Amino acid sequence: MKLSRLVAPALLLSLIIPLSARNAVSAARTAVYQSAPHAVSTVSVAATTTLTGTIGGAAYKIEVPAPWNGTLVLYSHGYVAPGQTNPATDVGDPITGAWLLDHGYALAGSSYSSTGWALQQAFQDQTALLDFFASKVGRPTRTIAWGHSLGGIITAGLVQKYPQRFAGALPMCGVLAGGVGTWNQSLDSAFAFKALLAPDSALQLVHITNPAANAQLSEQILNAAQQTPAGRARIALAVALSDAPGWYNPTSPEPARSDVTAQEQNQFLWAQNVDFPFLFALRAELEQRAGGNVSSRSLAAVQALALTSSERLYMSAALAQRRLMLAATYRAR
Repeated sequence: MKLSRLVAPALLLSLIIPLSARNAVSAARTAVYQSAPHAVSTVSVAATTTLTGTIGGAAYKIEVPAPWNGTLVLYSHGYVAPGQTNPATDVGDPITGAWLLDHGYALAGSSYSSTGWALQQAFQDQTALLDFFASKVGRPTRTIAWGHSLGGIITAGLVQKYPQRFAGALPMCGVLAGGVGTWNQSLDSAFAFKALLAPDSALQLVHITNPAANAQLSEQILNAAQQTPAGRARIALAVALSDAPGWYNPTSPEPARSDVTAQEQNQFLWAQNVDFPFLFALRAELEQRAGGNVSSRSLAAVQALALTSSERLYMSAALAQRRLMLAATYRAR
């Protein structure tokens, strides 16, 4: 699933980066007093005023520097899995947050009133926060939306739904193919993975009844396949359908295009740490929201994806190197 590809693993920012790190913009610069629901408390430390509270079941955080340059930067956070803690955050990382405050930008962000694929709630909660900011702090001269991963598609949705409220937007690693396209593509990759590596297994692609057990089974199949040349080639084909890149950690050197082994290892890491939790576990939350399976696909569409994947050259090299002829049929369920 191509939910984020620029910062590894940006897709799971809300799960991988510790919540304390994401929320600690700077303890030395701010002090936050947790207010009662629908109320607001104000504390100024080192020229920054921080407001916290709840609006309609969604926690919020606002930081306003002095002097304020009149611009509000509205942050939409990434996916938070059901059951995870979900505090409000108004910036993607503390370094960026400190820079913005130092340069006069106000920050705001909502936790959303729901975890999971919470687009519906996010649109409502973020616009409610804009109204609250205008009433308690002042109307900004301009508002810029930004967010990571799921927050990227929320950012894009906000400026499309409410263009008059925003001067600009910065979706980062966003799900900009849209929900339907993204989950259709994820089904393609999941189907290929099961068809090529465990066709007779109990791995569920849709209508997932036990997300934790299903994710564990997918992990077992993936790890076993990674131990053999044939398995690695099949992994390469399956993940190419989701356009998984051959470079996982941007702090390490990018593998050479001719280094099939290194690229496959990186794609394995993408599948293990980013894509497969969504494909084989978190899909269940979306299906619950939608009342059933949200995806469908034709064989022609899958073939087109394989031909247009940015990893098609690598995929072909991986298969040729191992002299494997792989084929799978696809039937939409």
